[in-house]
Parts: sequence; C-alpha cells; structure tokens
Amino acid sequence: MNKVLHIVNGEATINRLKTAKIQGTFIPWQDFLHEGPVPESLSLEELSKIRAEYISTKGLGSFDEVYQNFRERNSTLNSFKKYQKIILWFENDLYDQLQFIQVLEWFSKYASKSTSISYISCDTYLHSYRPKELNKLLVYNREQVSHTHYIIAKKAWSAFCSPTPEAWFKLQDDDISELPFLKNSIIRMLEEYPNTINGLSRTAHQALLIIENNIHHPQEIYERYQKSEEIRFMGDVLFWDILKELEENRLLISKNEGKYLQITHLGEEVIKGDINWLDIHHIDKWLGGVHLNQKNLWCWDIKSKKIIKSKR
Repeated sequence: MNKVLHIVNGEATINRLKTAKIQGTFIPWQDFLHEGPVPESLSLEELSKIRAEYISTKGLGSFDEVYQNFRERNSTLNSFKKYQKIILWFENDLYDQLQFIQVLEWFSKYASKSTSISYISCDTYLHSYRPKELNKLLVYNREQVSHTHYIIAKKAWSAFCSPTPEAWFKLQDDDISELPFLKNSIIRMLEEYPNTINGLSRTAHQALLIIENNIHHPQEIYERYQKSEEIRFMGDVLFWDILKELEENRLLISKNEGKYLQITHLGEEVIKGDINWLDIHHIDKWLGGVHLNQKNLWCWDIKSKKIIKSKR
C-alpha cells in the first residue's frame, strides 16, 4: 500500500515538495479554472475533455497531450483508496481555490468517513517556503477535511459551474469561514466580468492603465500587473492572451515585433469610460459555467460591488 497521496496545484509545487524530501505520490491538478468553460452537471472525465480542448487553444500543448495528462491525473485520483493519507496543497489565490473546491467536491461524492484527507492551510505562496518550512507545514498547518468543508465546497462548485453568476455572488452571504480564502476568491472572480463603467475586466483595465502610464515592454507590463494584485493568480500565458485581444480590438498597438505596446486613442476613450468596450466588441467567452454573450451578459458594478444582468 502506498502511504501518502499529495494533490497539488501544479508541477512547480511538486518540484518544491520533492526538494524538501516530502515522500509520496503526487498529482498536479494543472488547470486554470478561472478562464474558459466549466459547464455544470459534468463528471470529472467529461469536464476534463472540455478543459483539455480549451487549454490546447492557449499554446500549452496539443489536445491529445493535455487530455492524456488529465486522464493520468484522474486515474491516480480514482485509486485514492489504496493510500493511507491524502494531503491537499492549495494556496490562497483564485487559481488554487477553484481547484481546491473542485477536488473537495469530488471527494465529497466518493470518499468514506474512514478516508484520511487533510489540507495544508497557508496564506502565502508555497514557493516562498524553504524545504524545512514546508516540512513544518505538514506538522503545524495541516487540518483534517470535515463534513463542513465538503458542504461548502459542494455548494461553491455548483455555484461556480452555474450558467449565471448569481449563486456564486450570493455565496458571500453564507458562512464559508471554514474555507477562509474562498470569499476573496469569489470577489476576484466576479471582478473578471466586464465592469459597468467601460466593459473591461479588472485585468484588462489594469493592463491598459499600466501601458497608459508609459510601461511598454510586455514582460514589464506583466510584472507591474502582478504587483497590482492583492493575491496574484494569473500566469503570463493568459495575460498575454488578454493583451492580444486588446490589440486585436484596436485598444493597443504593437510595435517592434511585439516588444513595444502602446495604448491607442480608442483605448484611452475606453479607459475613461467615454466608450464602453461592450458597445464595440461582441463578447463571447466563458467564466466558469457562465457563457458570456449578448444574450447572457453579466457585468460587475464596481461601485455597488454587485453582479448585474446587462440590458445591452
């Protein structure tokens, strides 16, 4: 019998844990669930295929490669009963918290009361810990997954996969304190909806502001964007994709083979709110279970901190 199964956010964390000589079998979850389709009522296997199709469009491997990685992940997950202990390693950011509730929701359906599942609770990034500190987390920051954790995760995952963001928004009113980093993640996810002032997501708006303030090199723009986040969550590949979309819609222009980005007059007008991006751009994207389009358009009201159905 294998002793410990570690489920972690990605390969980088696995490398970090191995450096700390933490023993066991490792599963990297490896999915940026905050971008792309996560429709409701699907099995993990069905959703994995949809996610692989989406991830492969981002230049992170072919569909076959990504899907095979998910199939291997799921196969190891399905064998969880042969492990004595299961330890979940997820950080406090949006990327990790969505993975965390997905994993908990899955275990809520298949784990028995005798299954030993615990999670590492930390309010910062695992890569910042030295090897000795990572081992201390196993002793001092490990908590058992309880029935309450399962209840919250099931409701949160269902809300995230819902075709409208209303249940996700209302989740803030519940007592979700047993998952202490979830509330901030709920809000940060909602901020990725088009805002009511200029139609941009928080990330797209911040990127334009940075460029408007004379930061033009893509890598430096990304680094400034990361500093603007209270809790960083977005990798560079998805950020480049946002910049590409802004350029395709003439809010940015690219010079010197993409090494210099400059805001356009149209971009300046959108930043100020004189033009709403949704009036010149036909949105068609997925955020969790919500397929944003002209018939199902939801916006984040920055002033009231509410999600509202747009009448555009």
